[in-house]
Amino acid sequence: MTPVLNTLDYLVITGYLAAMLALGASFARRQKSLEEYFHASGSMPWWAVAISMMATLLSPISYLSTVGWIFGRDSRYIFGGALASLAFTFLAAAIWIPLWDRLRIFSIYEFLEQRYHPTVRVVGAVLFIISTLFWLSTAVVNATMAFSAVSGLDPRLCMVGIAVLGTGYTMLGGMRAVIWTDVAQFAVFVLGYLAIGVMLLIAFDGQPMEIYRLASQQISEETGYPHTQLFSCELSLAIEATIWSVMFLHFFQAIALGSNQLHVQRMHAVGSRRGMFKALIGSSVILLLFSLVALVVAWGFVAFYENHPRLSTSIDHPDKVLPVFVVQQLPVVIRGVMMAGVMAALMSSFDSGINSMSSVLMNDLYEPYQNPGKAESHRVRVARIVTVLLGLLLLAFSLWQYEHSSETALQRLFKLSNVVTAPLPSFFLLGIFSRRVNTPGVLCGAIAGILCALALNGFPGVMDPWILQVNWMWVAGLSTIVNMAVGYAASFLFAPPIPDQLKHLTLRDAASST
Repeated sequence: MTPVLNTLDYLVITGYLAAMLALGASFARRQKSLEEYFHASGSMPWWAVAISMMATLLSPISYLSTVGWIFGRDSRYIFGGALASLAFTFLAAAIWIPLWDRLRIFSIYEFLEQRYHPTVRVVGAVLFIISTLFWLSTAVVNATMAFSAVSGLDPRLCMVGIAVLGTGYTMLGGMRAVIWTDVAQFAVFVLGYLAIGVMLLIAFDGQPMEIYRLASQQISEETGYPHTQLFSCELSLAIEATIWSVMFLHFFQAIALGSNQLHVQRMHAVGSRRGMFKALIGSSVILLLFSLVALVVAWGFVAFYENHPRLSTSIDHPDKVLPVFVVQQLPVVIRGVMMAGVMAALMSSFDSGINSMSSVLMNDLYEPYQNPGKAESHRVRVARIVTVLLGLLLLAFSLWQYEHSSETALQRLFKLSNVVTAPLPSFFLLGIFSRRVNTPGVLCGAIAGILCALALNGFPGVMDPWILQVNWMWVAGLSTIVNMAVGYAASFLFAPPIPDQLKHLTLRDAASST
């Protein structure tokens, strides 16, 4: 595909990015304490936090790969996943909100020290940073591939620019800047999708049923289903995106939600428990609505390229279907807005991930080992330095991952994350549900969970799985089950925790305080 962005398109993109940097800088003067820098002083409206949570999830992985997944496969994972996510979010809210409303701490991994031992806190913090690096680097690579395809710029140069800009405004403005820029970015990439939807309707003379008819007649070579297939019920661990594997995956994602600093830090930016609940449920409702729009747009792509097979030769990877359509079909300036939407999706994830990693690194790996009594200005300054260092680390890992990007972004992300997914939710779930679980037990469980994930999943670009017949959608849940079972059983080999040390740290204690 020949790059076609022109000067006006670049002006639109540059103007948007400059506006995001200016917005972040506008909040810089307010960053006088870590409470403001990491939690926006708990003063954000719930609807802004809901949009921020959703905008974070809608990284370029979702913005580009949701339609790419449907274009290359079918609709089962996207549609079933959105429904399952909304349903299980109520369960996640019931489990986690009472606890995290009561324990308003900078880093949720501080809980692991209170419940277990400082070693578990450090392990939890490191695992969170690693998993967030996997997620953000995948998002950076995906956005870079799209932008490079339409601009002709070297992908590595794009990565450097993205890392510098995203790190810059996150360092300046803290969580308040993250949330408000996420709101602005969400508006931009929603407008981009709507523009594509309008162009697709024009291409089919305003006949949406014709789009559906053509899309439903096309069979995916990857799955053997029509691209419009919404469910399948095969009872097999080897088949991707059955209703069982999708529900299993999203059930474990929901119960793991409270062990993710990204989400909890946003909920702590809301002042009340009721606001936290509204923000969490609101983000899932927005996800469902976005998924429905993405289904229609993806079906439009399938139908459009069925009618224009010559144009489809430019699509050498499913994740490129959206940028290819943008440069082929959208007019000048609208193309720029659309690519600004891709950058918006990336920046909304980049700022959130960097800010949360900075919070964890500061509060779990730096502050506990420093002399107390440091001035707030010193702590904020160190937090900004940490943010810059994390941005550099993310850039380095993104450059490495760029060399291993043959799969779709969603596959690549889950296969990377599956390796370290199990221990974190297991630490928290065992800790809040059981008074018998102890430090040696949960560490044994963590080792078992990681080994299980490696056996079923391998490590992309390094090693293959030891057991090949298990689809990646089952790996996170199965390794978490193994982790929790081994962690609970192994705890009986060691002395139980002292009861007085468990006060106010279990789910029962948190619920009784409502």
